[in-house]
Amino acid sequence: MVRIQQAYFFVAILTVTAVASGAQAQRPKVVVLSFAGAGGATARVQVVRALKGQADFATKSDADRVIDDRGLRIGTGAGRAELSDVLDVDYIFWGRVKGKGSSARTEIRVAGRSGQALTGYEAGAPGTSKGNRLIQEAARTALAEVLELAPPGKSKRKETAAVVATEVSVPTGAAAATTATAPAPPKTKPRPEPRADAKKKSKKKTKADGVTTLPVFEIFVGGGPRLRNIDFDVGDGSGGTESRTFDSGAYADVGGYFLVRPLGRSDNPALQGIVIQGDGGVGFGLNAQPQGTGITNSVSTWRALGQVGYLYPLRKGLQVGGLVGAGVDTFDIDVNSVLPSIQYIYVRVGAALSYMIFKEFVGFRVDGGFRKPFSLGDLEDAFGNNSSAIGFDATAMVGGKLDIGFTYGFRFIWEYYKTDFSGATDPQQPSFSGGPGSGTDSAMTYQFLVGWSL
Repeated sequence: MVRIQQAYFFVAILTVTAVASGAQAQRPKVVVLSFAGAGGATARVQVVRALKGQADFATKSDADRVIDDRGLRIGTGAGRAELSDVLDVDYIFWGRVKGKGSSARTEIRVAGRSGQALTGYEAGAPGTSKGNRLIQEAARTALAEVLELAPPGKSKRKETAAVVATEVSVPTGAAAATTATAPAPPKTKPRPEPRADAKKKSKKKTKADGVTTLPVFEIFVGGGPRLRNIDFDVGDGSGGTESRTFDSGAYADVGGYFLVRPLGRSDNPALQGIVIQGDGGVGFGLNAQPQGTGITNSVSTWRALGQVGYLYPLRKGLQVGGLVGAGVDTFDIDVNSVLPSIQYIYVRVGAALSYMIFKEFVGFRVDGGFRKPFSLGDLEDAFGNNSSAIGFDATAMVGGKLDIGFTYGFRFIWEYYKTDFSGATDPQQPSFSGGPGSGTDSAMTYQFLVGWSL
């Protein structure tokens, strides 16, 4: 009898050990990707904390390397499926933070080995004790749900569209009670209804496809030195030419630009690329003293350019495209016998390339364009009513943004016009010429910019 009891005892021990080993073997492997938006890094940390002890992790650095090396688009099921295969993970967690401050909302999404989104939850604002708690609760609840929908190790070929669950929000004011240990996967018991004090908007559905990292609005303002050099050779009335020049040296210039992506939150990359951009600047402290006159003339200068265009996000961090628009560049000087006031009113067409080198913190953008002025201001009266010009420009900027939305940049702008003067002149203009000529007008601007993005 004693031997029989001992045999049962050993069988029980072996059974418990086997069950424990099987449970350990079935612990899921996950990777938690970046969360877009202001406070995204904090939201991701809360998700990782919630899943510790309940899952094994593939590192984010390994995931980022695979995404970069293979040019994966995590916003697509195919991209997520390939990442799951390479990292051998059962689930991919990703998301974004919408809005800022205490009113922000955190979206959490989970995909299985097939790359297909399995579930999604919405929680509170990261960075606050209440918001962090709700994010952790939502992450644990999402894991419990996908463990039932697509158990760990299940072949991606066996996952069907039927497992895509409607995304239900974790209410801002309350969430289902959870513990520090892993919640048991739901069986046949229906999901509990939200508490009565939950906000109605917490039931809204979210899109199941990928998360955009493109801001919908960026603005930069700042200033720095600007240099302008005007060098015209015009007829002197006796068959020769004379030089009319202006060299500003460095003067203070305040300027900046804004960029709007009307559909930057779209899950369709083709729509994200539509952009509206505005540039401008104004100079301070300029004056000129025509040689031999002893008279100081005040000078004012300003410029503005509005454009629409397309910057297509080819892969993570890379955008290429072009812009078209119209602008005005003004050089206004007191009446004198050397130079008239100038106002280039022009159309522009150009190309652009943008690339983020290190996440969103450091990147660069380069632009180049052709300008065709259709009005030259007082130049036409002074140097010939059939005068014409063509222009070129180039811009290079290094900058980036922080998670909170703060942006910065260092920008260099080069602008150049080549002019040809011909036609009748107006003798009432004190600076009129006596015959045809040509010349150049160029400017270089250096700017340090700060701003905000949404």
